[in-house]
Amino acid sequence: MTKTPGTFTEIEQEAIILSAVVSMVDDMVNHSIFCPLGDHRHDTHLLPQTAQSLRQFGTFLRDFLSPVTGKGKGGLPFGLSKPENGGRATDHTTLFYLSRICKNPLIGRGIEHLQRIVTEFSDWLEAYASVDEVWLGSIEVNVNLRIKRIDFIRMSGDIGKHNFLRLGGQANRLRTILADNGVTIDESDAYLALPDCWDWFHTHLLAYHASTIAEFLNNIRYAIRLYITPVAKSRYQATGNFDGIEIFTFERPDAIVNKFAWAQYFDLLQGSLRQPNFPPFSVSQSFKRRF
Repeated sequence: MTKTPGTFTEIEQEAIILSAVVSMVDDMVNHSIFCPLGDHRHDTHLLPQTAQSLRQFGTFLRDFLSPVTGKGKGGLPFGLSKPENGGRATDHTTLFYLSRICKNPLIGRGIEHLQRIVTEFSDWLEAYASVDEVWLGSIEVNVNLRIKRIDFIRMSGDIGKHNFLRLGGQANRLRTILADNGVTIDESDAYLALPDCWDWFHTHLLAYHASTIAEFLNNIRYAIRLYITPVAKSRYQATGNFDGIEIFTFERPDAIVNKFAWAQYFDLLQGSLRQPNFPPFSVSQSFKRRF
């Protein structure tokens, strides 16, 4: 197949996105971040290994819920198209590209399960949390706060990762959120309030919702596995044997020409034949009723 150098076919883009998502979920939902579940895999909740592992989870999650970006004023990597301006906040996250794949799957069939989970997670992130009596002591503000879940997740991730010199965007976002809740503050107050926001958004809200978020992410991982595994099995080709270990490859689709895309496609199929690093689980409703 002949292509213009530097361009990517749609199936190459799909392989790259799915491989990236699986890798990100593997980094977020594992036994380095969360304690083992043991036999309690239904109506349960996850405990972070340490306070630092919860912070790491929040940082990785922030990256997952960030826009795909290119270098400077150039286009996005791998020929990906930008979402339209406006729309929903989740359109400017990795979930946008997952949703687009679900509308036109090319690698395999039977993607409805993944589509349902992506939609449910996006809707959950877009929903508002109501948090009574949020006390921002640094600026002496007490407010019954109504805030989108994706906003407090993004803010907590950024505050936990960056010094205030790199938090100008979140300081402005805080001013907008508080204004929507009837509280007007200036830029200095916004910066002063960021540590209090960390306490509320990370220590309270993210810690409470970590189990639910991990369940969504884990379900995405297993749904991708469900979509990919039949393809991996049908395209599996044994090529030899070395000391009793079977050497193999996968039949390569004609439309996958780019070397990097082929590597991601191969890893995606190979990974679907291994057990994920965390079992399926469902979180108790008692950890889903607040905020």
